[in-house]
Amino acid sequence: MNATELMALAFLLAIIGRWEHGQKAMPGGKAIVEVIFALLVIAFLDQGRTQPLARGFAYIFLAAVLLGSNSPITGLAKANVVPAPATAPASKAPSTPNNPRAGGGRALSNS
Repeated sequence: MNATELMALAFLLAIIGRWEHGQKAMPGGKAIVEVIFALLVIAFLDQGRTQPLARGFAYIFLAAVLLGSNSPITGLAKANVVPAPATAPASKAPSTPNNPRAGGGRALSNS
């Protein structure tokens, strides 16, 4: 997989991550221009002797997307969380003369 494909995958995952976290999937116009510029720079470097450098930058960008706050991984984990069912509050034992633990009556003694 070349660096240009890695960058395109990272941008796609960033869009999916924003969507999964309830934000607008596509960022604003300025961010789209920045993304296109970054993709063009990586595509330019993804030739000849600079290809390992471009691939390294692409992997760093992919790692930043996957570990960021809008990561698609955390979005998937958040979407799969099932809330625990609500439980009824525990009821107290009725207060009776022969039940000292419930707060009523006296404890029986052997004397």
